[in-house]
Amino acid sequence: MSWTPVLLVIGLVLLIGAAGFAGLYFFAVRSQRDDEAAALQQALTEPIAREPALAGAGVLVVVTAPWHGRPRVELTGWAASREMRAAAVRAIEREAARLGRPVRLVDRLEILDRATTRRPA
Repeated sequence: MSWTPVLLVIGLVLLIGAAGFAGLYFFAVRSQRDDEAAALQQALTEPIAREPALAGAGVLVVVTAPWHGRPRVELTGWAASREMRAAAVRAIEREAARLGRPVRLVDRLEILDRATTRRPA
């Protein structure tokens, strides 16, 4: 009896098992990163809602967690003035520092001209 086919089958089974393990590990790590990003997003959204200087602004905080490095915090939406925009950025920076989480802040807030009126979506 030749052992070559048996060894090939065993090698194939081990290879499939290793690929399955790697896939599960990838899924678990990505799921953990997504959970951390969601928790950070919730923590950074609360100060925006509490900030009196941002009353009437439409600011949305979106956090994405890369495989390595700092989480990316994107501010989207609109503010009525540059001061409101600066207040939103300061609130996020202050809360991230309080949490001890270094973040990469991306400011995509639009400043609405006072003469421009927002149309309902």
